[in-house]
Amino acid sequence: ACAEAIDEEPAAMTPKQYKAIIDDLGLSQERAGEWLGVSARTGQNYAAKGPPEPVAKLLRLMIRLKLKPEDVK
Repeated sequence: ACAEAIDEEPAAMTPKQYKAIIDDLGLSQERAGEWLGVSARTGQNYAAKGPPEPVAKLLRLMIRLKLKPEDVK
C-alpha cells in the first residue's frame, strides 16, 4: 500500500518542495547534497530546478516513514 501511495505522487518535485523537505529532515542544502552523494553543483541544481524522480521518491518516503538521514545509509 505504501509503495502504491508513493507511485501515485506526482513525479516532479518543485524546488520549493525540495527545500521544505530537506529543511524538515534537518539538512542544509549543502549537507543534503553530500548525504545524497552528489556534487555541490548538482545539489544546487536540485534546489533551483527540483530533484530527479528517484530522489523525490526517496525524500517523500522518508517523510512518510518519519525517517531521518542518519536512519538511511
